[in-house]
Amino acid sequence: MICIYKYDVEDVNTMSLREDFVMSISNLEEDESNALAGQLLKNGCSFMELLELLQLAVKMIGIRYEDGEYFIADLIMSGIVIRNALDVYAKTGDASAAPVPDARNCVLIGTVEGDIHDIGKDIMLSILEAQGLSVIDLGVDVSPDSFVQAIEKYHPRVVVMSGIMTFASKSMVKTISAISGAGLRDQVKIIVGGGCVNQQAAEAMGADAYSEDVVSGSQICRKWVEEEN
Repeated sequence: MICIYKYDVEDVNTMSLREDFVMSISNLEEDESNALAGQLLKNGCSFMELLELLQLAVKMIGIRYEDGEYFIADLIMSGIVIRNALDVYAKTGDASAAPVPDARNCVLIGTVEGDIHDIGKDIMLSILEAQGLSVIDLGVDVSPDSFVQAIEKYHPRVVVMSGIMTFASKSMVKTISAISGAGLRDQVKIIVGGGCVNQQAAEAMGADAYSEDVVSGSQICRKWVEEEN
């Protein structure tokens, strides 16, 4: 409950918009969240403030998932809703205010070679961005050499490898081997996820962590970045 006498009308309206925006995201209301994002930005909400609100919504979505209220399909939808809200900013806000890749909190993400599935990757990307991390998206069917080149260019703290198809686990092995061969393995933490891999396979291929879902995966990435900083 907001104490009205402590704020002027504009402050109260903005606070109400923020609350409504967080709830619309957590309720997966795409049209409503897009409209509210536009209103917030017109009221001077910065990109970083928008990310903070999205982070609150992501936490609420994660709780609903853990409680069994939301399922994988809902997580997929949440990624779409979050990305669209961010796109509203890109279309109406000052693009120069958006964060540039920062090695101190940079995460590199991609679907490994031979696999073109991007839903899980895109949801993870959206959640990481909502947490304020700088995310470099390499896309799908990413070769080991492309991962190596991106690490050399962006110096990320974390590398996220995604794969759905069974054979994608072999691509993960090749990619981790290529990173090691380039002398970069000690510079990054590697997390793998998707239907092609499990905890045992992740350990065998030399990954630092395995994630069975995007919520826990994003939490691991965030923890690693915070530990480095």
